[in-house]
Amino acid sequence: MQNFDLHMHTTYCDGKDSAEAMVISAAENGLAFAGISGHAFTPHDQSYCMSREGTKKYIEEIRSLKQKYAGRITLLLGTELDRYSDIDLSPYDYYIGSVHYIFSEEGLRKRGDILARHAGEADRSATDAEMEKLVKYRDWCPVDDYAEDLCIFAFGGDGSCEDPVLRREKMLDVAELYFETIGGIVSATGCDIIGHFDLLTKFTEGWGCSPGGNVISKTRCGAAEFISELFDTSDERYISAWKKAIDRIFDDCAERYKAGYRNRLEKHRVLQAADKPVFEINTGAISKGYRTVPYPAGDQISYIKSKGGILILSSDSHAAGTICSGFEEFAGLK
Repeated sequence: MQNFDLHMHTTYCDGKDSAEAMVISAAENGLAFAGISGHAFTPHDQSYCMSREGTKKYIEEIRSLKQKYAGRITLLLGTELDRYSDIDLSPYDYYIGSVHYIFSEEGLRKRGDILARHAGEADRSATDAEMEKLVKYRDWCPVDDYAEDLCIFAFGGDGSCEDPVLRREKMLDVAELYFETIGGIVSATGCDIIGHFDLLTKFTEGWGCSPGGNVISKTRCGAAEFISELFDTSDERYISAWKKAIDRIFDDCAERYKAGYRNRLEKHRVLQAADKPVFEINTGAISKGYRTVPYPAGDQISYIKSKGGILILSSDSHAAGTICSGFEEFAGLK
């Protein structure tokens, strides 16, 4: 079995267990390396991430735990950066780069104006306060909180759309925006690992659309009531969008390698990546009951492999009992 798990969360953000409980569980699972990767601060939505003050305490505790458990396991101080996170990266051993939000054109313009207005300020409080005023569903939208969120962002109002053609096209617009965002994750964050590449499909196994265009649970309705998936993942627009995103990630990794960058996980002797991106096979949605298969999708994994990419297993664990979840079952996907 893979001897490391580098994607896990604690009570410093949206996890259920303490950092020490996670470290102990990782050691008991026989891992040689464990990485705690708290959600980095995102000013526009502070509901799930580490606060600025909490981040300082998080760094201090992980450093302390490194020493305490040095004889049992090599602990790494990591962080999961969202595309729109805003933190000092210098303390960390490695970064996961993920997309949890999409922004509208207007939202990006507003965000850019805020950053320009406060450029150079050491105190981020004014920037944070303005970012918090950006409007959910109009300026930005989470992609993994609720299935309805994506529909509200796409259609407005209550998120329903009776026209099946319009619904399909608008949801493909959302997918293209998501993949455009994650395609730029390496250049935006400098990450060492690309997190849950197709996260926006978190709900596609369990949710879909009714004839009236409302989001419904597939398990709670009859077959006649369910008429379409949230996304048509077989559509050429969808396929082209994720291929373009993967291609850009490879190109950006190759360019920064030429400029002297080396994946931080090489320094810690976890793995060798050279100029290739490291994508995680994320089992987190399975342990939480949202999916039966991990991210990315099988055709995306095949495409990554065809380009020589590195694939690792990540539990995206939010509780001590789910570290290494699914590693044996899905090891063959690497």
